[in-house]
Amino acid sequence: MSIPYIAKPLAHLQKVRDLTVIDINETQYMVVACDSDGGIGTKELDVVQVSEEVLGAFAVRVPLFELIASGAVPMLVVDCLCVEMDGTGEKLIRAIKAYAARAGLHADNQFTGSTEDNVPTRQTGIGITVLGLVDKASFYPGRAQAGDVVVCAGIPKSAPQHEVCLDDPDILTIEDLIKLRNQPAIGDMLPVGSKGLRYEANQLARYAGLSFAETESARVALDQSGGPSTCVLFAAKPESLSALAAQIQAPLEVIGTLQSRT
Repeated sequence: MSIPYIAKPLAHLQKVRDLTVIDINETQYMVVACDSDGGIGTKELDVVQVSEEVLGAFAVRVPLFELIASGAVPMLVVDCLCVEMDGTGEKLIRAIKAYAARAGLHADNQFTGSTEDNVPTRQTGIGITVLGLVDKASFYPGRAQAGDVVVCAGIPKSAPQHEVCLDDPDILTIEDLIKLRNQPAIGDMLPVGSKGLRYEANQLARYAGLSFAETESARVALDQSGGPSTCVLFAAKPESLSALAAQIQAPLEVIGTLQSRT
């Protein structure tokens, strides 16, 4: 008599914010991030019309930002494209690979995926999963400290309210994200998505067992969607901000502080 396979929760697998974290050995985690886009592209029924080059770059940008912000090094990109390979799929894959190269992924075996070549599609759909590795000592979620300021790097923007393009100087580049992540003065860091700065700042605080106190002088809207990770939040010591600002092109704005819970 055969015994049916039943999937069971694994003790070495956990959710950390939007990341799935797998404890693979004594010193490392595997980290998994994903994102999806639908109705965006050049097809007949796409609601937002943008080129495959723009869509592919922003689609892979989001999970890459999530991994890098956590301290992980991306190692594999999986693209699940709900479009045909000939034409649309080829353009998307080229854009995905070109943007991922900016994060250090150059080899063909660092990319895999699938396309829809059996059914004609009239609307674009895309899902991206990125896997990375991180030393446990360099995994940053939860490492913010009381007294840190919460800083927004870049300005939150989201279509269709804004024109979102990769060469906008207000948007944090992946190169600048990597520079910031390599700064010892920065603790926890996370990209801002559709829920806005306030939500993400409270997530950053909660994972460190702290509370977030907004500043009244912030010049960015705390409820504005960050769209495809147009900006990131990070926790740092106040005295480090001048040196950090000099490292990158995008603007920095303090939106609050982290405090011990009373």
